[in-house]
Amino acid sequence: MVTFDRTFRAASAKQIAGFEKVHSVILPDDYKEFLCTTNGGTPTPNCFNVPDRGDAICAILYGIRDKREPADLQWEQEQASEWDPLPPGFVVIGHDPGGNSLILATCGKQAGKILFWDRNGLWIREDGHNTFPVSNGFRTFLEGLQERPAEPKVNVKRKQSAKGRRTNR
Repeated sequence: MVTFDRTFRAASAKQIAGFEKVHSVILPDDYKEFLCTTNGGTPTPNCFNVPDRGDAICAILYGIRDKREPADLQWEQEQASEWDPLPPGFVVIGHDPGGNSLILATCGKQAGKILFWDRNGLWIREDGHNTFPVSNGFRTFLEGLQERPAEPKVNVKRKQSAKGRRTNR
């Protein structure tokens, strides 16, 4: 079960409706429920899989706040649109430690899906796009979060140098 730290005061139906109106979107019910209860924060566990690419970390999910500042859903949407505008119907809902975004699709064939947006360009699909579907819905995304796998231990062999000092290989 996912728990959250650094959450915000529960969002009201009026705040959610105001966000939807400003951005001309209708948020999925499972995401609205999250905003009305948890309303953002840092999840534990926080690891999710980007199919055919690898694991990624959810550093924070945004919430609706009274002040426009980092981690506020409205502020983050404005920031995302300023640097690289999103197509209509997509909402930035969180990010990883490297600044890559989690996006919620609110219309079309992808409505309700969560996508990972590799803003750094490290993962590019064959078609040149850098967005990857990671879940069919917000609740499913949360249920799929898991502990980050342990880093493999690196076995470093040491050898004796000609002068009798140990060196790394």
